[in-house]
Amino acid sequence: MSRLICADFDEFEEALYGVEGRYLLRSRQQRDWRLHVVELDGVALMFGREGAGTVYSGVGLPGFFNIFLPLSRHECTVLGGKRLDRRLIGWMVPEAMFHIDASQPASWMTVAMSCELVLRWAQQHEDEFDLSILSRNLVCVAQQDLAPLIWLALRLLRIDHCAPQDLHVPAAERAAQAELMALVFHSLLPVTLAPRNHAGHQQILRRALELLEATPDAPLHMSDLCQACSTSERTLRNLFTRYLGMSPHRYLMQHRLHAIRRAILHAQANETITEICARFGVWDFGRFAGLYRLYFGELPSQSLRSRRVLAEPLNSR
Repeated sequence: MSRLICADFDEFEEALYGVEGRYLLRSRQQRDWRLHVVELDGVALMFGREGAGTVYSGVGLPGFFNIFLPLSRHECTVLGGKRLDRRLIGWMVPEAMFHIDASQPASWMTVAMSCELVLRWAQQHEDEFDLSILSRNLVCVAQQDLAPLIWLALRLLRIDHCAPQDLHVPAAERAAQAELMALVFHSLLPVTLAPRNHAGHQQILRRALELLEATPDAPLHMSDLCQACSTSERTLRNLFTRYLGMSPHRYLMQHRLHAIRRAILHAQANETITEICARFGVWDFGRFAGLYRLYFGELPSQSLRSRRVLAEPLNSR
């Protein structure tokens, strides 16, 4: 994590990620300027706390799309000429000018996403993605409650600060990145679009389940299922809910829990829970341990201890 506490706005301004612009102070400085950045291999989560009322004018960097979400002083913040509230979210495209006017010192969060990742997400969600948002800045009413997005962002901030070794391994970063982008776009895009009529639903579902069966101990994500089935997440979501009674996200979560339990029960003598979980993209161990106990009636550490007791030779007990 990059953590920055500045006495004035110049250093703060230079450290901003995914944008390039200038601040003008519109009130006297009242506090330090603070910036926290969590980088997830092509996605950057940024929390800012400004020290004064400001006007910011800038452009998105060529390689990034951004969302902007105030966390305080909503009523004092104007983005693109529109006064914000707790339901509005800002979207900025690469190289397009935008203006943010905050009459009071405010706190905010942004998510900067590489063009490559955004275009890949759009392709995987082609039957629900509005391609027009790729070409213009906008301020829109969030399509769902923003609390889960903010809660996830704060969890990532906490884990990155307290246990960065859990988050910054490839599988964990990819899992966190996918979870964050899903909430960003589900906040931006309508959730009630009419589904298209796709042939071969049973075949699509069979391919998804065959992939899960063929890779029982691999960390799989929605993008893997979409690619293997040559379909969108919306189609998979509809099929899993219709035929299996749960969303593919929940099914993947249960698949991962069972895979981790198998790995724990077959662990080598020197393997730790952290090493095992890292292979499956676990980045929030507290939440994972709670889910594990909910499904299996014991903590992962208890499963590992039981495995080692059973593995001990009788004459060593």
